[in-house]
Amino acid sequence: MILLSRCRLLRTVAALAVLAASAGGASAQGAGKTVYFLTWGGTVQQTLENEGWGKKFTEATGYTVQLVPKATGPEIVATAIAQKDKPQVDVVQTDLLPFLSGNDQGIFAPLDAKEIPNLEKQVDVARFHANGVMTYGDVFSIIYNPEVFAKKGWAEPKESWSELMRPEFRGMMVLPPINTTYGLYVLVTLARVNGGSEHQIGPGFEALKKIAPGVVEWPTTFARMGQFLQDGTAAVGFYSSASAAEMQKRGIPVKYVVPKPLLFTGTAAGIMKNAPNPQGARAFLNWWLSKDVMTFRATRYGNVTMNKEVTANPIPVTALADAQRIDYAHVNAQRTEWIKVFEREILPLK
Repeated sequence: MILLSRCRLLRTVAALAVLAASAGGASAQGAGKTVYFLTWGGTVQQTLENEGWGKKFTEATGYTVQLVPKATGPEIVATAIAQKDKPQVDVVQTDLLPFLSGNDQGIFAPLDAKEIPNLEKQVDVARFHANGVMTYGDVFSIIYNPEVFAKKGWAEPKESWSELMRPEFRGMMVLPPINTTYGLYVLVTLARVNGGSEHQIGPGFEALKKIAPGVVEWPTTFARMGQFLQDGTAAVGFYSSASAAEMQKRGIPVKYVVPKPLLFTGTAAGIMKNAPNPQGARAFLNWWLSKDVMTFRATRYGNVTMNKEVTANPIPVTALADAQRIDYAHVNAQRTEWIKVFEREILPLK
C-alpha cells in the first residue's frame, strides 16, 4: 500500500509539473538560459544594463541576455565570422555595411515571422534581406563646439556637407577612420562633395589628404570624439545625430546640424546560423524589435526606429525616402583596398 501511494504521488507531481510548464509558456522554457548578444557597448550596454532593460527582457521571457561588446562594426562582424564553424553568440547587431559583409560569409540564419512575430511590425525597408532586419538607424551630422566657434569668431556650420572642407577647421577636426563604418561614410561623402562618388572615390581621398594634416585624432567611438570636443582640443566632428544628442545629455557642450541630403546609416540584426541558443535568440530579437524597446531607443537615444507602432521617432521613417542612396555592395567590395590606401597615404599626414 505504501509503494502504491508513492507511485500515485509521483504521478501527481509529474502531472503538476507538466501543467506548470505549459502555463509558464516561454518564461518556463527559457528559465536559466542565456542569450549572447554580440554588438557594441555604449548605448546598448546602457540600455540593457544601466537602464534596466535586460531585466525587463528576463521578466518578459524567462531568458537572460549577456552582452558581448565590441567597439566597431567591423570588429563585431570579424568576431562573428571567426565563430562561423562553432558559434558562441546567438544574436548579432551591427551597422548595415559590415552586417552585409558578414551575410556574404553565410553566418546568419533566415528570420521567420512565424517565430519572430514583431518582424511583421517593421516598415518594409527594414526587411532588407531574409537573414536580417534593420532595428533602427541614425542620420549623420556635423557636430561642433559652439563655445570654440564663438571664441574664434567662426560662423556656425550650415546644412551642407561641404562645410567639412572649411580651411579654418584645420587643426580642430576629429573624424572617424576609414577602417570603421562611419569613416567609410566620411570618405564617400567627401567624394560626392568634390564631384565623385563611391564608384569614383578619388576625389574623396584627395579631400582627405587636404584635411588629414588638421585632424586632431581619428576616434573610433563617439565617447572618444566627445572628449576632444568637450575640452576644446577639437571643434568639429562627423558622427550621427543620435550620438551628438547623447553627448549633449552627458554635458558635453556641442551642437549639431544635419546636412541635406540626409545620409542615413542603418543598424542591422540577425541570428547566427547554428546559434547555441536559437530559441532564446528568436525570443530576444522579437523583444528587441518590440514597440516598447524601440520607443525607448527613439526617445532616449534619438534613433530612427523601424517599428511601425513607434510614434516617437526624431524624424519620420518616411523622410528616409529622400536620403542619399549608397551602393553598399560596391563599398563592401572596395573596403579592404580603401583601408590600405587610408593607412598608407592618409594616416601619415596627421
